[in-house]
Formats: sequence, C-alpha cells, structure tokens
Amino acid sequence: MAELDAINLYEQMADTTENGALKKIFLDVAREEKTHVGEFQALLISLDPQHADELRTGEQEVMEKTEVRNEAA
Repeated sequence: MAELDAINLYEQMADTTENGALKKIFLDVAREEKTHVGEFQALLISLDPQHADELRTGEQEVMEKTEVRNEAA
C-alpha cells in the first residue's frame, strides 16, 4: 500500500508543478514505484496461489464489464 500511496503522491506533485524538470523527475520516481509494485505483486503471486487466482478472477470481471460497456456504446 505504501508503494501505491507513493505513486499517487509523486503523480499529484507532478500535476501541481509547472517546472518541467521537476515534473519529469516526479513522473520518473512514480514509474519506479510502479516497478516496485510489480515486484511485490510477482513475489506475492509466487508465494500465494489464492492471490494469483483472485487476480485472474478480477481481470476476468474487468474484461466482462468492459465488453458490456463497449457493446452499449
């Protein structure tokens, strides 16, 4: 959760500055935090088969809901 909070913080900071250099750094750090989330997620998937199953279920639900939305459009 801390990594997700950090992503939000750095992206918000990037949105609030007009300084291009600062914006670039904030977004780069946010991207690095996303990599950290991926690392922890991969570790959790490898250690917890139930978590992996729940992720697949969640992905299926998103796909189903997205398809329904696309058909209605």
